[in-house]
Amino acid sequence: MNKAISSTSLPISISNSLHYLILFLLWPFLAFIAAIVNYTQKDSKKVVYIFLIYYGLTFVLGDAGVDAERYASVLKQTASLPFSDFFKIVGGLYTDTTVDIVQPLVTFIVSRFTTNSSILFAVWAAIFGFFYLKSINLLHDRYRENPGWNALIFMAFFIFVMPITTLGGIRMPLATWVFFYGAFHVILYRDPRYLLVALSASLIHWSFISANIVLIIYFFAGNRNLIYIPIVVLSFILPRLLVPAFESIAFTLGGPLQERYEGYSSEGYIQGMQESFEGAPWFLTLGSDLCFYFFILAIIVIQLTSRNLVKEKDERNLFSFLLLFLSFVNFSKVIPTFGGRFQDTFYLFATLYVFLYFLKKLGNKINFLTLIGLFPMLLFSAVMLRVGSVSINAWLFTPGLGLPLLVPGLSIAEILF
Repeated sequence: MNKAISSTSLPISISNSLHYLILFLLWPFLAFIAAIVNYTQKDSKKVVYIFLIYYGLTFVLGDAGVDAERYASVLKQTASLPFSDFFKIVGGLYTDTTVDIVQPLVTFIVSRFTTNSSILFAVWAAIFGFFYLKSINLLHDRYRENPGWNALIFMAFFIFVMPITTLGGIRMPLATWVFFYGAFHVILYRDPRYLLVALSASLIHWSFISANIVLIIYFFAGNRNLIYIPIVVLSFILPRLLVPAFESIAFTLGGPLQERYEGYSSEGYIQGMQESFEGAPWFLTLGSDLCFYFFILAIIVIQLTSRNLVKEKDERNLFSFLLLFLSFVNFSKVIPTFGGRFQDTFYLFATLYVFLYFLKKLGNKINFLTLIGLFPMLLFSAVMLRVGSVSINAWLFTPGLGLPLLVPGLSIAEILF
């Protein structure tokens, strides 16, 4: 029965690169759909990757957000700088010049060739898509060995936790996927080489210094659940317990990192964020909150009722890391947006854990855990797509390669909302 839902059994089949090329020229979105259906093929994965870059090329700037507009503006400003400023950017890492190096570096390189923001977002999509698809393939390769509806649903949610539509604020989404890809190999396989990959996320977004500290602690401490479990409990009861530690780290590093921390933790900023959350539509925060408690529930249920299904070394490693990372998320929530950012990262690892569980569980009937999680996951995914709809070019779905570049940008949000 499991084979009945395998992608290779679906009716849309394209067998070679030439067919994909022709279809992509005629109708890129249809080629993308065909590639998704036949994703087990090597050529299909290439088509999906190329379509993500095409998405970036057709990115609608309009109402995509302050970050996207700033990136486009900075690109034009950077184009007027001499090439010698390249060394200033590299030398300015974590100094008064800049906190993150990758975003200004990519912007500088692109500015040597063009001031067109579409090219910049295409480059970002290429970088994002590489780590995004690499991470998805980690799950997909395992799914192919034992496909089932429950695992498929959680793999689908994994894809929507931080999708390509978050491209407008590229730093955090890209850093999240880079960190996940590196941490996956460090946690499950204890491969220290991937620590460098995970650490590189800190060059994309400074806040991942803290997440990497958690990863390094786990790497050296190992599976110390008798220590991690009480810490998790404390993180729910006394979330402000580690605030002095955060302050000490920020003050030790000094410079702009200290300034960023002080800005995020100031009374004025906290009050402003609380007011913005209170004024936001209920569904924007409800989906994330429900997912958070659902995954905690799911992990507890799996541990209490089916621990024998997740007893392999990699699964036990992941569970221990989840305990430690959940503690970090809870403790860091005292700083608005800081803990919330890493809550999405927690979803990736938690989804992976539940996904691995369902790969082991016999039967293809929809499990009660999946039923409980459907509404939270659907609501969260819908919110992500709604927020991202302001940058999705409606012309992207029409026939004809390049058509979105020849007509005024029209976002999905403008049509539907």
